[in-house]
Amino acid sequence: MIGHYLSLALRNVARTRLYAAISVAGLAIGFAAATLIGLYIHDELNYERWLPNSERIYQVSAGALLGRATGVAPSDLAIWLKSDYPQFAAVTRLYRDQRYFFADGEHPERKFNEAIVWADASTFDVFRFPVAAGSLDGALARPDSLVLTRKVAEKYFHEAAAAVGKTLLFNGEQPMTVTAVIEDLPSSTHLDYITALAAAHAEFSPLAEQDRTPLVVFGAKVWNSATYVLLKPGEPIAPIRESLSTLIDRHAPQVVGGARKASEVWPLSARPIRAIHLSDAVGATPDAEQRSRVYSVAAIGLLIVLVASINFVNLLTALGVRRALEVGVRTAAGARRSYLFAPFMSESFLYVGVGAVVGVALGCAALRPLNTFLRRTIDFSLLADWRVIAAALLFLAVVALLAGLYPAAVLSSFRPATVTKGGRGGRGHAGVRQALVVLQFAILTALLVATAVTYRQTALGLREALRQNTNPIVIMNTTCDEQLKSEMLRAPGVIDAQCSMVLPQWGFGAAAPIRRGDREPLPTRYLPVDYGFFELYGYELAAGRYFDRNLGTEQTPADNVWTVPEALVINETAARALGFATPQDAVGQIVMFSHLFRLPATFTPQHDASIIGVIKDFQIGEVRDPVGPAAFYVDPGNFRLMSIKLDGRATPEALDAIDRVWNEHGGPGPPQRFFFAASIENMYLDLRRTAQLFSVFAGIAISIAVLGLVGLAAHAAVARTKEIGIRKTLGGGRWAITRLLLWQFSVPVLLANVIAWPAAYWAMSVWLRGFAKRVELDWWLFVGAACVTLGVAVAAVLVHTWGMAGTRPVAALRYE
Repeated sequence: MIGHYLSLALRNVARTRLYAAISVAGLAIGFAAATLIGLYIHDELNYERWLPNSERIYQVSAGALLGRATGVAPSDLAIWLKSDYPQFAAVTRLYRDQRYFFADGEHPERKFNEAIVWADASTFDVFRFPVAAGSLDGALARPDSLVLTRKVAEKYFHEAAAAVGKTLLFNGEQPMTVTAVIEDLPSSTHLDYITALAAAHAEFSPLAEQDRTPLVVFGAKVWNSATYVLLKPGEPIAPIRESLSTLIDRHAPQVVGGARKASEVWPLSARPIRAIHLSDAVGATPDAEQRSRVYSVAAIGLLIVLVASINFVNLLTALGVRRALEVGVRTAAGARRSYLFAPFMSESFLYVGVGAVVGVALGCAALRPLNTFLRRTIDFSLLADWRVIAAALLFLAVVALLAGLYPAAVLSSFRPATVTKGGRGGRGHAGVRQALVVLQFAILTALLVATAVTYRQTALGLREALRQNTNPIVIMNTTCDEQLKSEMLRAPGVIDAQCSMVLPQWGFGAAAPIRRGDREPLPTRYLPVDYGFFELYGYELAAGRYFDRNLGTEQTPADNVWTVPEALVINETAARALGFATPQDAVGQIVMFSHLFRLPATFTPQHDASIIGVIKDFQIGEVRDPVGPAAFYVDPGNFRLMSIKLDGRATPEALDAIDRVWNEHGGPGPPQRFFFAASIENMYLDLRRTAQLFSVFAGIAISIAVLGLVGLAAHAAVARTKEIGIRKTLGGGRWAITRLLLWQFSVPVLLANVIAWPAAYWAMSVWLRGFAKRVELDWWLFVGAACVTLGVAVAAVLVHTWGMAGTRPVAALRYE
């Protein structure tokens, strides 16, 4: 019986090849998109689960000024955790650094900058990375130990196995021996920055330098150590989290410049490593994950499948009208409704099955470009799980059942007396088809609005960070001494060069209270910058002046002995928070201030600071973050970066000149430089990908909608052939008939926009709440989406309607 039904379905498909191709294509595109989205969601929700014991690994870190977990803390935190908590089976630290290596002996020409991670010997007790060569047992026990990933090992030694036992010169001086090679880490980890692990207890390690400096004030060291713990089996984490609230106070009770406890300023949190990728939570809910992005993508996948199913339902139902006579004859011959129902359901399952096979094939072909776009290593291993296969088959069966149920019910209900007399069965169900078209285009409109909003929000973030700059700026990692800066300024094509500790556009977390008179201290982020830093980036003053090198008194004294007030520039937010009515009122005022003096653990005493200028607010960190109070001062001892503005008309020549200056006057290694604009674009990479993904999804939805409208337009034009002939006989023109047919499809599209606008407005309003500075949901976004959807609909049906409207009346009246 199944074979009989399948044979009937195949014969009917052969009679309607065009419509069958459109149906299969729509379903295949929808299933391909759903497959890729399912793989992406699985990857998002399974970060770190490839690590053994990942359910017992936690990251312990301090909270930042904005209340988010920073992921880092002073190096002493690991020492405190080891001494206070026997519940941990292992504790380790990862300290990110940037240095250079070159191969000793046979490959001296291979000299590269490397992103190195200084790691404790206990690292592989916590993280059991997959091994490519050697052994992880004791791999970091010796001070000269080095563990490379396969990619880095092959870069220096061609083969991973050949690297074990070989030597690399660290910074061209210190020999380090490769003890093991691990596989390149998958993309589904927040540890994807690991390419080379070096022993943290090496004498020349910056982490060892941190350990040699006692910590009496929390925050007085470089916050660059990520601390991880492995909980012993069966140990609960809740009591440990409660105890962590006082850990800082037990070991470093002093807080510079204020009376608050360190634990109140920098709360510690223990986050499961599995939750880090999707979580910004600290404090009471460290396990919480922000899954809204994942749910949004999942919803889009379901909407695309829904659009494809709507197409299929509409086409199958519309085509069934052509089989009205067949149904009437079968019914008159005594066929039961169940007998008529089965063939139509068979066609539904056939279409869905073929569409699924083609869709999976399309998904396989598109996976590599998707991985390249997302910088992921997603694969189809998920589909090897029998549970996934069973769930996929069940999903397809449900789609086939739901997609075919309505057409089968409609087509099997045609009345013999009507259809055998030439009537059209199922006319009462045309309204349902129209409703489905409305729903389809409402989804399309909402996706278009979402795409436009995400693009505008991404552009806003980039514009806020880059709007001050017209010429390209190169950032160089260097201690930024005056001689090097002077040589850079003389290099051809260099317009300006100034230094800073970090870049404010990246965000900075160092904070201390500023006290004005008897007011409550104002927690304020601070950053040391060079004299001409603001001028280089084009930041504008709201009042006062910039720093002046010629005065000779406006930088931190080299001996940390203060005889005159420190020159301070604050932003407008800080001026308001300090109680000044206008920026001009703040200029010349004296406040009490204290800040980092020298790394790793020296602070300035409380001293007077004179506000010499108020700078207009600009975005500090990502556009998601509110602009908080910020203060800037000059301290060459803490400079770590040099910003070099180039002449945009001679950028290649200027880069060559910079490299020559570095080789002559800089460090011994290769220059570590990159473009400022590229670093900002990387900050907003997730937003850019979101906008681009929405574009892809909207394009897929448009493609499916176009396919459906082409099929429906062809059917509608054929169904109204006699009507067209009569209208032409009565004098109807081609354009008038075309307008009539176009209006049939324009009405549901316009109605779809009316429905989609409030839904899209609400959804994007909720999404934009996650940004401190956000774009407006302007009316033209929604009108534009309406124009696009209407244009798509008109373009999709115009070819068929124009051709049918030109049919000769004689031919049209002879139809059927």
